[in-house]
Amino acid sequence: MLSADSAFLDNSAGDWRACLDTSLACVRQSWGGSWVGLPVLLEACIHFLGLGGTASPQTGSLLLAVARQIAAQIEAEGGCGADSAEPGYHNRLHFSDSLTTITLQAAIESERLGVDDGDWKAALLLIALAHDFRHPGRVNRMRAEIEQQSFDALKPYLLQNAVPVSWMQRIEAVILRSDFLLVAENHRRVAGQEFSWCTDWATVLLNEADIMASASPLFGPQLSRALAAEWERIGFAASQSVATAQGRIAFLQSIEFSSPSSVVLGAAQQVRQQLADALAADLQL
Repeated sequence: MLSADSAFLDNSAGDWRACLDTSLACVRQSWGGSWVGLPVLLEACIHFLGLGGTASPQTGSLLLAVARQIAAQIEAEGGCGADSAEPGYHNRLHFSDSLTTITLQAAIESERLGVDDGDWKAALLLIALAHDFRHPGRVNRMRAEIEQQSFDALKPYLLQNAVPVSWMQRIEAVILRSDFLLVAENHRRVAGQEFSWCTDWATVLLNEADIMASASPLFGPQLSRALAAEWERIGFAASQSVATAQGRIAFLQSIEFSSPSSVVLGAAQQVRQQLADALAADLQL
């Protein structure tokens, strides 16, 4: 899948949306066949962003070292959560979707700004992998409960690699604010502000990368069914509706995209088109 002629993260045509869709399709081809593994995907993302070489900033190198350890650990555990079963939705495919999407978003923002920040790009790769680290396949009973558990599982790796405290705090803030109930507030924090490499914008990028595949008409319906299966396993009532037509509409109406990179990727436009198509289909009934 990730050979020299692979279509994964190939933007030679200059079409970022097509690059994302093709890359996510490549991940699914591997997932459904001979799984290439998160460590291989991570290395492809590092290479695409121009990270990992001798010129990488010191902090960036530390963050990449942690990212490599987390990717390897997730694979060693088979993506299993607390009950030793890989969740139906919050699994290695979801980590791969988030990692792939945030890689392209980081590349787009770097290209737009003409300002590269190796530390933040490395941090985003780590955050995409770790934000659901050891997800138990359940739902939060209190604010950011599962997100806190994921950061707590990540923290020993940050300490072992002597990641600066300031970066540990940034990473924790971004991961904790990936709780779906906090996403609207995250978007409000950056409203009217130009994009910059900072915690608030990194949070928005993660929030968007977290759902970009689910928001896609190509991959979203299948992911809704996966989430329904994950929730059904724990008896969560929303499992009965999340994969229905009305559940899909409710999800699309609840999400938001505000980063410049999401505009380049046409994320909000795709959501609007799906909602318009659903309304038109309803009117024809």
